Amino acid sequence: MPLHQRGYADSVALLLQKATNDSVKSKLNTLLVFCWMNTDKARAAQYLMEARRLAKNYPLMWAQTFAHEGYLYFNEDVPRSEACYMKVDSLLRNDTSKNAYLLRSNAWQNYAVQQQGKDDDATFIDLILNKAIPLAVLSGDSSLLGSEYTNVAIAFTNTEQYEKAEQYFSHAIAILKPAAKEPSRLLVALYRAGENYINLGKYVAARDILDTMKILLAPYPETGLYTGYYMVEGLYNHKMKAYAAALVSFDKGIAASSGINAASRVDELEMMKAETLLEMKNYTAARDLLLRLIADESLTSLDYNRVKVLKGLTSAYVGLGNFPQAYHYLETYSRLSDSLYKTRTQRDINALEIKFRNAENKQEITALKAKNEKAALSTKNAWLITGLVASAFMLLLVLGIGALSYYRNQKKLAARKMQEIVQQKELDVTKAMLEGEEGERRRLARDLHDGLGGMLAGVKMNLSGTASVLQDEKLFQIIGQLDSSVSELRRIARNMMPESLLNFGLETALKDMCELNMAPGLSIDFQSLGVQHDLPEKTQILIYRIAQELLANAIKHAGADKIMLQCSQNQHIFYLSVEDNGRGFNPATTKKGMGLDNIRNRIDFLKGKIEIDSVVSEGTTINIELNVNE
Repeated sequence: MPLHQRGYADSVALLLQKATNDSVKSKLNTLLVFCWMNTDKARAAQYLMEARRLAKNYPLMWAQTFAHEGYLYFNEDVPRSEACYMKVDSLLRNDTSKNAYLLRSNAWQNYAVQQQGKDDDATFIDLILNKAIPLAVLSGDSSLLGSEYTNVAIAFTNTEQYEKAEQYFSHAIAILKPAAKEPSRLLVALYRAGENYINLGKYVAARDILDTMKILLAPYPETGLYTGYYMVEGLYNHKMKAYAAALVSFDKGIAASSGINAASRVDELEMMKAETLLEMKNYTAARDLLLRLIADESLTSLDYNRVKVLKGLTSAYVGLGNFPQAYHYLETYSRLSDSLYKTRTQRDINALEIKFRNAENKQEITALKAKNEKAALSTKNAWLITGLVASAFMLLLVLGIGALSYYRNQKKLAARKMQEIVQQKELDVTKAMLEGEEGERRRLARDLHDGLGGMLAGVKMNLSGTASVLQDEKLFQIIGQLDSSVSELRRIARNMMPESLLNFGLETALKDMCELNMAPGLSIDFQSLGVQHDLPEKTQILIYRIAQELLANAIKHAGADKIMLQCSQNQHIFYLSVEDNGRGFNPATTKKGMGLDNIRNRIDFLKGKIEIDSVVSEGTTINIELNVNE
């Protein structure tokens, strides 16, 4: 949805008045659903029904109306919204168009977010990785794919895997920066990445995120995405101990909040406000805010939010010196944090309460029997009660810490499991990409060699016959140029899919590649030892591509006159090394390019590792170990 919403709605309405085709009218009506859904749901519903009426003869448009219905009732009627998203997937399951993949990916993404809203992070990440992302790849929509990677990153942030989240945020932002015509999705990725940087303690990076967002938001003063900017700004100010400025930022974010997720963003900002008020020791304001938050059922329906509010209330009441209330909220917090220890915690609390009451009863009986010792006994029992309450509070605090430790361990186990799912999915995606790339290389090489190459060879033969008859020097020159073109075309075809690799194996193909790339002033030494000839063809192709990319980098960038390519094999471990005497570089400061990314993808697929040893003006050595057992 464009950030200039008012002007956009007017433009769409004007186009709708002029439209005559039903499919165009349906599309424009669905766009108006988005324009009005946050401010006038009844009006948005009218546009939706009109869009559906007009779309009855257009299957894709028909499915799109259900996607918009799911979004319209996203918060108000979750079961209805979920049913609409599943309807979209069902209607378009056999449609292989890019628009169909795009709609299905969006539907699964929104459905996954609803499962996350039910505190089901495992289902959320599973649906994003196994449903939404593969469909986004098929759709070819970079903006949507970047948004999906943002969701994965947010899931890692929620499970406190901030380093892993940083990788996915970087990937998402790299995709979204050039792809997004409207910066909405990029801004979401940026502000969530900024929040993650603050969790990592990378405050300079967070400040850079704020600067970037400020530039992107400047043309859109009315957008609700300012909420994200002020959230990151508030967190940054909080970490810099500028607490008053942090509160101002959070309040600005609350005021700017709008859209379908406005309520959840406001809740998030108010919890951050409460943490800042506690740091300022303004316990009364913190308590009042947290009591209001704990009464919000939509907020506390998530265990993660409820635990944070209960923990904050415990700290607020301790700060106010109200230990009975602190005790009450600590008890609730402990019970929620560790369900496995619930029974034991309750038993300990009940035992403490019985002790407390018995002590009071004993005090009363003693006071009745010995009135002359009333003052002394009252003082003694007061100290006893105080000590008992303090002991109970300390015991509960220890139990709470233990419960929190268990809770965190469980989160770590869940996070580890989720990471394994992600890694397997990344492997599947890499495999599909590499197989698709090699398939396309084979097709292009065949078309170039057999198709275009054959045509050019035929043209050459015809020209040669004509030139022999006419004895035209110009024709002989053209034939020479054509002959060079045919040779170059065949060289390109060999590079795309070398016949020597398919016919004679990896070792021969690597040797041929080195010989073909030698030129005046450049010698390439190839050495091999123990390379097995029964390696799977896919594995041989992957190793060949890695060597091809390394050799191309050495020739193109190193400025070397001597290059050595070595390969060897020891059982299931394959070793590949490229060494040159070129200009070298600093691996720590040199940015990764597409070539190195391609190399790393193939190395990761073969569960290998890479070491780069390079010094400026002293050459480069790259050593790779690959697992070729599978």
